[in-house]
Amino acid sequence: MDAAQGWGEVGERIAEARLAAGLSQGELASRLGLDRTAVVRVEAGERRVSALELSTLGQALGVPITHFLSRPPASLVSRRAALEESADGMSRARYRLDTRLEEHARNARWLVEEGFLMPPTADVVLRRASARDSVDPAALADRARERLGTPTGPLGAMVDVVERFGLFLTVVDESAEGASLLADGYGVAVISGQAMPGRRRWTAAHELGHHLLQDEYHSDAGVAAGRDERERLIDRFAEHFLLPAADVLAAWQRHGAGRTPRPVLLGLAATYRLSWSAVVNRARRLDLLSGQDARREKANVPTRGDFLATLGEAPTPDLAMGETGKLWRKSVLNAWEVGAITAPRTVQLLYGALGPDELPTRDLEDPLP
Repeated sequence: MDAAQGWGEVGERIAEARLAAGLSQGELASRLGLDRTAVVRVEAGERRVSALELSTLGQALGVPITHFLSRPPASLVSRRAALEESADGMSRARYRLDTRLEEHARNARWLVEEGFLMPPTADVVLRRASARDSVDPAALADRARERLGTPTGPLGAMVDVVERFGLFLTVVDESAEGASLLADGYGVAVISGQAMPGRRRWTAAHELGHHLLQDEYHSDAGVAAGRDERERLIDRFAEHFLLPAADVLAAWQRHGAGRTPRPVLLGLAATYRLSWSAVVNRARRLDLLSGQDARREKANVPTRGDFLATLGEAPTPDLAMGETGKLWRKSVLNAWEVGAITAPRTVQLLYGALGPDELPTRDLEDPLP
């Protein structure tokens, strides 16, 4: 990401961040203690902004200062229309999510370029399978699981799973579901922490699918309004990756024919930490449930008590707000321990996972002769 060229571009970035926050120029001016005409001049690039004012703007609009001073990746800009005063809620949510994605991409780029974060080596067979003109999503999911050494069974924490493929993901406090961006030899992704836990895992797997298929930029904001063939293919990948058909069929067989399917569905939802609708849809597509039975089950969403009564425990949530993978955390703390970053910057790069008082002790003094 290159630096913004002149105050005109800085003004444009400020204007878009204001629109994404749903504020008028007058409302932003009131927050800043300025006249509306001053905000108009700033957005037009006719008034310079001091570092202190940029910091205040960032706090008022919920974006880092670097957002105003840098250009977004070209692949992201090419897929996104500029925000207008009449922008709807979906467009604003998508822009805010993209802002988080840009920030995460800037952080990843610094960690990689400084040698603290080492993306895993790409799987040649997996790359070859994803590069074909006609991709078989089930075969791609099987190959990805083979790479993990987990051909069947539930997967662990998704931030660590996707890192194995060079996708560095974090969870942000935004409503739009997820977005990912391809960089040089690795990828970055952000997903919504406001979604239900099972949906968060699905979105993480969905972004992994885009990463494996080498999609330069992708956003899940608004795709429900009109899914294209690519999105359907990625959904099939996520479905097979998170819940292999063999696992569902084996669970069904162990449960026994002729019995109510609800206990086995509850077991799958809890064990694989997926949403209720995703598990029911999977069983339906495998012809284990009739259309009527699937509709009945989806309408009867289980409570936490249903899981406790049937299994003795509730599903363990995954993908908490601000979560990152092990590689990311180790790289940031390594940068801290060698003195490459300050305590506030370390906390910032860990997205609040640790406070300043919780950072590891470090001794940067030269040893005695």
